[in-house]
Amino acid sequence: MIQVQLDFFKTAQECEIDALRIALEKTTKTLEKVRKGTYAEINALKKRVLELEERLAIIERNICNGK
Repeated sequence: MIQVQLDFFKTAQECEIDALRIALEKTTKTLEKVRKGTYAEINALKKRVLELEERLAIIERNICNGK
């Protein structure tokens, strides 16, 4: 539930709109943090996949060469 602090110079609707804007800003900031974290994790996983692919290629090359 959103708490609304009434301002004597604003109507009830204006106060409610202000409270909704504040809630929207908080939600947007949280969403931005989650998005950045998700992309950071994706990039870390991509890096790990590339490293594992390189290691697999080395192992396969050495097996085929009989070393």
